[in-house]
Amino acid sequence: MRQLIFAAILLIGAIGPVTAHAGERPILVQTAMPAMSEAFDRNQAFAIGLGIVLGATAGSVLSMRGAILVGAVAGGIIGAWWYGDHAELATLDPRTK
Repeated sequence: MRQLIFAAILLIGAIGPVTAHAGERPILVQTAMPAMSEAFDRNQAFAIGLGIVLGATAGSVLSMRGAILVGAVAGGIIGAWWYGDHAELATLDPRTK
């Protein structure tokens, strides 16, 4: 029985490379790099990262469950807002009497 299994393994091992053949050659196509809509700003990334770290640190002081995650998310949002141009804030019109 061992010899039969060994012969089958050898036969399968010998047939595999004989039946294998190469297909068509791949065609290399060069495509243009997609244009980025905005340039990566390292200072903004630093402000957001610092906000995440500070928010997580502040959240770790609280003993609530998930406070570190909530603090990190809030810190990231505040960091992005702080560095941004504040265009998302609506300006209030003066009151008319």
